[in-house]
Amino acid sequence: MISEQRERWLADGSPPVPTLVVEGVPHVLQHPSQAALLLGLDSPPALRDAWQVAWDVDALAEAWLEVAEATPWPALLEPVPGLGRTPLALTVDALVGISALTDALASGWFHWPGNPATGELGDASVVAYEASIVAEIHERAELLAFARPVAAAWRLAILEGDEELRATPDRIVGAPRGDLTLVELLEAQRLHAAQHYRQATTSLAARGHPVPELDLAMLHGLRLPDAIF
Repeated sequence: MISEQRERWLADGSPPVPTLVVEGVPHVLQHPSQAALLLGLDSPPALRDAWQVAWDVDALAEAWLEVAEATPWPALLEPVPGLGRTPLALTVDALVGISALTDALASGWFHWPGNPATGELGDASVVAYEASIVAEIHERAELLAFARPVAAAWRLAILEGDEELRATPDRIVGAPRGDLTLVELLEAQRLHAAQHYRQATTSLAARGHPVPELDLAMLHGLRLPDAIF
């Protein structure tokens, strides 16, 4: 797991994760349906409600904002046990993914993992891009200056794309890891944001810090891994 061997993963060139090797051929995955197709298995159908999942992502964005606003600044800089990443870094990671979703709704191309500033693709480029953002954040005001526009842009994208989200959940969106339907893309990034949110808030709560009251179990059909870290 990257959470356990992050330095080794970085030293190996940050290979894409997860990758499924079938008959010697690596396939980079973004949604469980892609693994099922490669293995010839039936996968549970997506719940097909892109509109609801989009609003779930909005709820996660707002919860991340609350973490950024209410958590004592030193606690945001303290690495999460078992993960080695700080709540600050996890906040940036989750919001970079949500920002890429915003762009994808308009363009039909999901530039993640990658660096939207340079056009580079791949896990190594997104790691470096996120690290550059974190390196420029030295106080809460700078974090909020990054986070608030991301959350606001996503809210506006949902409102403006309301009809499309309801009517065309199967619209194909291109992505570096393979094309996905709109609803699959939303589900994949909701899972990404929710898992990091659970990691950050579990660690913060264990240290006695207040965390948002968002109940991840109430999100539409979300299934998180058993392992938190």
